[in-house]
Amino acid sequence: MSYVVEVEHRFRAVQGLPSPVRARQGRSLLGPGEGVELIVRAGVAFEDEQLTERGWFFDTDTAAAELERCCAELAARPWTEIFDFRPTFELVARHLHGRLAARLPQLAYVELRDVTFGVTTRYVLAPG
Repeated sequence: MSYVVEVEHRFRAVQGLPSPVRARQGRSLLGPGEGVELIVRAGVAFEDEQLTERGWFFDTDTAAAELERCCAELAARPWTEIFDFRPTFELVARHLHGRLAARLPQLAYVELRDVTFGVTTRYVLAPG
């Protein structure tokens, strides 16, 4: 039997990128400095035989604190000021996976859920 345990952190962030698609469609744009509500989830996968005698594989409180630390920078200022790359949700999810993988053994994926616009982006490291 396999398990995937998710930890999540909710916050507001300013991506800082314009949306030409929304502009062409005449849909509302975010105002300057206006953020979106995000949920970042990290999923850790493990097997039955990895459970400890206490019945768990890893400390979810520690994982949640690590995720919160990782997201603090994302909430602090616009992503266009933080990253040297164009901060699309895809690239930020991959970046977060890279940061968290060393701290969360067997990290299966990192997911960014844009609650404001109803879009989810999941980065899964392909096996191999």
